[in-house]
Order: sequence, then C-alpha cells, then structure tokens
Amino acid sequence: MEGSISNPSTPPPKTLPFTYPILITWKASFHSFATTLFSIFSLVQMSRALDASVKESLKHGDHRAVFDEISAVLTEPSDERLEIELLGKSHVLDPNEIILRDGNAIAIPKLRLVQAFMVAHKIFMSYMKDGSTISNDESLQSTAVMLMMDPEHLTAANTRKRVIGKRLEGENENGKDILRREKHLMDSLLTSRLHRHTKSPTLWNHRRWLMDQFRLHELDVPAEDDVTKIIMISGERHPRNYYAWCHARYLINTFVTPSPNMNEVLPRLVTATQKWCFAHHDDISGWQFLLFLLDKRPPTETSPIFRETLKLAASFKWRNESVWYFLRHMAAWGSTNDDLDEFELVRRTLWESASEDGFEQLTLQRAEKWLSASQGLTIIDAGLEEMP
Repeated sequence: MEGSISNPSTPPPKTLPFTYPILITWKASFHSFATTLFSIFSLVQMSRALDASVKESLKHGDHRAVFDEISAVLTEPSDERLEIELLGKSHVLDPNEIILRDGNAIAIPKLRLVQAFMVAHKIFMSYMKDGSTISNDESLQSTAVMLMMDPEHLTAANTRKRVIGKRLEGENENGKDILRREKHLMDSLLTSRLHRHTKSPTLWNHRRWLMDQFRLHELDVPAEDDVTKIIMISGERHPRNYYAWCHARYLINTFVTPSPNMNEVLPRLVTATQKWCFAHHDDISGWQFLLFLLDKRPPTETSPIFRETLKLAASFKWRNESVWYFLRHMAAWGSTNDDLDEFELVRRTLWESASEDGFEQLTLQRAEKWLSASQGLTIIDAGLEEMP
C-alpha cells in the first residue's frame, strides 16, 4: 500500500518527521482538554448536589488544613484497614474539628470532604498541566481524596497508576512499601460503609492492577486473607457485589490455583464461603463463587455441602432463587441417587407450602425443569407435565 511502512529498510514518508510531532502534540492537547472538561463536569455535578447551607459554608474556613488532615489519614502507612464513614448534617462537630477518629475508625463530615476535594482538585489540575511543579506525594494525596469523593474518577485512578509505576522504577524507592500503602488505601475504600465505593468497578479494577504489580515484583499476595477479609466484607456491605466476587475469582485463578499449597487453601476457602453463603442465603453472587470453588474440588467434598444446604433449605424454608440456583447446579453435576431423591423431596415439600401466587413456587418449578433439561430429559419424560 502506498505510503505504508511494511519494510524496516524502506525509508519513511518525508512528511512523517513533521506530522508525527504534530500528532503527539494534538493527542496531548486533546487529553488535557478532556481531563479539564471532565473535571469541570465533576465540579458542576458536585455543585448541583450541594445544598445552600453547604455552599455557604464552603465560602469560609481553612480548606487546605482540612485537605492536609484528611489526605494524611487516607495515605498513612498502617497494617490495619481504615473503617471509613461519612457524617451527615445531623452530626455537628466542633468548628475546629475536621474528622472523628477512634483507632482505625474514622468519620468524615461531608462538608469536610467537599472542602478537601476542592483543594485536591486544584492540586490535581496543576499536576495534569505541569507535573514538574507537583511532587509524587502531593499527587497521591490529592487523588486519594478525589477517589474518596468520587470512586469512579477514572483519571484520578489512572494517575495513581502512573505515579506508582514511576516510583517503582526508581532505584531508591522501596517497592514493597509503595505497594502495601496503596493496598491499604484500596482495601479501606472497598470495605468501607460507603455504598458506591464497595461496588466501584474503577476501584476493583485498580486493585487488580495493584495485585499484578505485587506479582511482577515477586511480592507475596495473601489471596486467602483477601477473599475472607476484603471480598466477603465488601459483599456484606454491598449485597450481590458482582465486581467483588469477580475479583475473588481472579485471586483464586492467579495466586491460589497455581500455588503448591492449593489443596490446603481451597478447602479452607470452601468452608469460609459456605459459611458466608449460609449467613447471606439470598445473595446469588456468593453462591456462584461457591460453585466456582467446588468445581475445583473432588466429588467427595461437594456432596456433603450439597446435602447440608438441602437440610438448611428445608429447615429454614429457603425458596429464593439464589439458593435453588446453587442446588440445581450441584444436582446436575452428577449427584448420587440418594442426593437427587433428597433434592426432589425438599423441593416438592417447599413447593406445596409456598404461596400459589408468589415467585417462590415458580422458582421451585424452574429448579426441577432446569435439572431435567440438564440431564437430557423432556418434561414429559420426567413426569413433570403436572407440576410440581
């Protein structure tokens, strides 16, 4: 093709030395413009969300002092996760107080967070325009506050990746300390009592990137602890947390399955997940993760869990879709005849006592139809033309 560079020995077109820098400059200008536009949009949205009293309060006070204290708390090194909450207007603090703190538990008034965000945004924009005037520590502090304010601020998250990546390349930098401090911040946000943060695709994606950095720098990743102490807590605080449980699968596939102690870790995780599912029986995300784990275990381990779940379903009259999604898949995996007989007995008993005009009866009907279809039977072959 004319003008293409298919052969390395072929000299490039004469226009390349001139157009290429122009293209780079155009891309940089467009990126700067897009970042500025997004930031303006964020500020406009924030302004609309603030009531008149908060807007009036923002005209007063030392915003920089507020930013310094909040950013310091978020980025300080610690082995213990922060328990973060936001306080509404009903919690009135002393004018000189910025946050409430009791050990690792912190509570930040929304007004204080907005004050900190205003300073953080100014620092961030200075960094994006001319990074040489802002230190790495300042950029990390500002983006920490911005993600606290808006967990879907993708530019802030990507900026953290770039800054951390550059610091990891530095000869005098302690990579282990850098990554652990970032993990502390992410885990604190993802397990907080902030509804948007616990199910933020941006934050979960950032954590996945972070775990990849641990692996690339040959640092241990406590995958088992992460599942039980990060994923499960996040799943409690935001039910049906799709992004959290997807991250759990990533941890298992990347760090547990390839490890030599897989056969020690997986049974413990199966037990922990089973316990979590029994405590949150209407959360389908947990049951799906349990199926994911059991698929990696022998039938001798799966059958007892199937029977125990059936027993609890009968005792507590669990008729919800989540439990029966799990049970029908377990039955279809090739359970023994005794297990299948117990499955049908429990299903039929719960079906007969369910409300006729409710969704529960339909769920139990679907469970039997689905199992029959998965075994290659028609409804008539299975004797189900007259339900139950």
